[in-house]
Formats: sequence, C-alpha cells, structure tokens
Amino acid sequence: MVTKMKRTACVLACGLLLSVSAFSDDLKGSFILGAGFTAGQLKPNLSGIENTLLMGGRLHADYAVLQWLSIGIESGFSGAPIGDTDFSAGVVPVLARVAWHPFALQNLDPYLVGKAGYGVGFWTKEGTDYNWTDPYGAFVWGVDVGVRYFFTKVIGAFIEAGYECQHIDWEHPGMEVPKWEGAANGRTYATLGLTVKFGGN
Repeated sequence: MVTKMKRTACVLACGLLLSVSAFSDDLKGSFILGAGFTAGQLKPNLSGIENTLLMGGRLHADYAVLQWLSIGIESGFSGAPIGDTDFSAGVVPVLARVAWHPFALQNLDPYLVGKAGYGVGFWTKEGTDYNWTDPYGAFVWGVDVGVRYFFTKVIGAFIEAGYECQHIDWEHPGMEVPKWEGAANGRTYATLGLTVKFGGN
C-alpha cells in the first residue's frame, strides 16, 4: 500500500514538472518595462502619528540576464500627508533592482525584488507659498513581491507589493509633529500597472 502511494506521488510529481516545462516561458534575453499607479501607507515608528495614505506612480525597466534572474532600474514619485497636519512629504527614488524568478509559465511570471539606491525627499505645507521645496537626499532600500500576467506575448499587467525605507533627514522649520520623519521614511505600498516585454520567447 505504501509503495503504491509512493509510486502515485512520484507519477503526479513528474506530471507536474512536465506540465510546467511544457508551458514554460523563456525570460532570458527579455526587456520588460512596467508603469503603474502606487498606493499605500506611511508606517510611523512613533505613537501620536496616524498611518497616512500615500499615492503616486512608478516606472521600472528589467533585463533578464538569466531565466531566473533579472536586473533593472526603477523610479517614480509618491506623496502623502503627515497625520492631521497641513504638511505633506514626497519622495522621488532612483533605484537599482534585482529580481529572482523562481519559475515562469507561458502567461505568468512571479518574482521577488530587492532594490536600493538614492531618493530625494520634498515637503510642502498647505495654505503657504511652499511648493515641494527644500529637497533632501538619502539612501533608499526596499523589497517587493510581484507577479506579471501576459495577455499576449508582448503586453500584460503586473502587481507589486512591498516595503521601502528612506533615510532622509526632513529638517525644516514649523513642523509641529515631533520626529515625523520616522513616519515619512517607512512605507508599505502596492503598485498596479501595465507591462511590455521585448525579446525572449
């Protein structure tokens, strides 16, 4: 009985592997571009500051150097109000990204991204003449998990969800919430958008 079960499990496993191989998509040599809308929350590390909604957009470009590995760049903009104050914070990052693709089916490409680079932060206050002034630059890193679904060989959609941390020093006069930079520097988000693939199969 045990032997029969082992044989059945082995047959099922082999069938699954053959099915994945039959429908696998060759990512190697592909350029993959993506553009999407981003929404999420600032994540304060101090009490007294509520989680606040961030919104923006992202662009990324990846090149699959191997079937399971791609490298690329990413940029965009996101802004968010700081708690119940009149202040808002925005960030423009320029990041290098490395993605691991554990498997790729004919239409589906799940992946895990690690990224790091430089970000420029801005702040503004409603009801004043400040318009995204006083930029500050700093190191930025993040991790994403994502999946792409291709409707054709070229065009598809993607979703990425992750966390980013900026080490920006947001010093400026007039901010009434102490240590609000702790809230502005940590963020969780999701990006939904369209993707285009060139090359590969």
